Amino acid sequence: MISADQAASILRALSPSKFEIVDGIFRCQIAGVTVSVPAAEFEEYQKIKALPNQGTDTSLYAAGYFEHAIELQGRGPNSYRLFRDSDEITLKHEQTGFVVEISPISTKFIMFLTDTDTMHRDFRRLSMMRRPILRGKEEVLLADLFARILSIKVFAPENHQFFSNSKQLRSIADASLYNISYGYGVALVPVKSWERSLHFLEGRRREAVQFPLRTYNHELVAYYQMAIGGESLILSYLALYKILEYFFTAASEHLLHQKIVEHLVAPDFSHTKVGKLRELAKVVRKFDQKMDERRMLQTVFEQHIDKEALRLWIEEFDKENSGYFSVERDLFGEPSRIDTSDNQIFPTVGARIYHIRNALVHNKEGEISRFIPFSGQEKILAKEAPLLRRISEELILKSGKDIQL
Repeated sequence: MISADQAASILRALSPSKFEIVDGIFRCQIAGVTVSVPAAEFEEYQKIKALPNQGTDTSLYAAGYFEHAIELQGRGPNSYRLFRDSDEITLKHEQTGFVVEISPISTKFIMFLTDTDTMHRDFRRLSMMRRPILRGKEEVLLADLFARILSIKVFAPENHQFFSNSKQLRSIADASLYNISYGYGVALVPVKSWERSLHFLEGRRREAVQFPLRTYNHELVAYYQMAIGGESLILSYLALYKILEYFFTAASEHLLHQKIVEHLVAPDFSHTKVGKLRELAKVVRKFDQKMDERRMLQTVFEQHIDKEALRLWIEEFDKENSGYFSVERDLFGEPSRIDTSDNQIFPTVGARIYHIRNALVHNKEGEISRFIPFSGQEKILAKEAPLLRRISEELILKSGKDIQL
């Protein structure tokens, strides 16, 4: 029989107090709530704890059992209907006896996460969000504290060849998530880390704003609103890139028109001189060959972005983020560093943004420079998106038209 001290140690990350056991049920106080846990659940956890090769802090494995924390992506009506009729979804394979279940995280998984001196702060935050709802109740189960957290569970029959194969059980869990997403129209994603897995474009501190003195291009504003309101950092980044892309044609044509005008106003130019027309045609062809999308991006910077203001913004960002942009780092398979010197700030910023855009848009097998959703690469975009947002905001402002009040 497990002792009160052993039970308290397993739940120590939750700082339990006033442990007592009556008729095989442990009771304790956690954050002002009386929590009860059957002793059998502690004993089941101890058996799992003794097993080697536990995978990550978001998954749990035992012979014939696999559990992985998941989250719902999006806020559509299907998300709210997912558990309308029941608090779990079950898939069964009648021939073999396999069972897959999506339901609130299990008690043994909770114990796996609380049996530590340093519980992950985001996992603790998820449990704390639930507690105010429970305070009016005299007694709750341990699982009630974490009912907001969902997991997928795979139960394998004892005589099956996959019974002790954690890799196969994980594959079955992943395949089941796809089938359920397909059938219910809801994105269900395995949690890779308790660190905030749902990334979005960070907002700035709340600021007082003045009555508008300019009107703005409504198309650019629409992309901006999509970027700051989107739950997907991929879509946010691409929406902000669309704002820059809007200026590509005009910015590049402005350069070309200048070159054409220089030829047309030359004293010796004439539309009757074949040689001069050939020179003009050569200028246009050469310009088109050089003006790819990356060069267009830099041209937009050169024509519309305040170089000194951009440099100051990057330097301030680096002060708060350990020199993030000024230190060379691997960025989707390529080394990248922003050089804020006069001759290099626009080329290096443009190359960085264009490389990230390509990593998001392209997905050729075997290429290193590509983005894989829910793989942890969202952390990169969370750091990169503010730079693109700052440039987009300057473009929206400078392309606006003054209001004549």
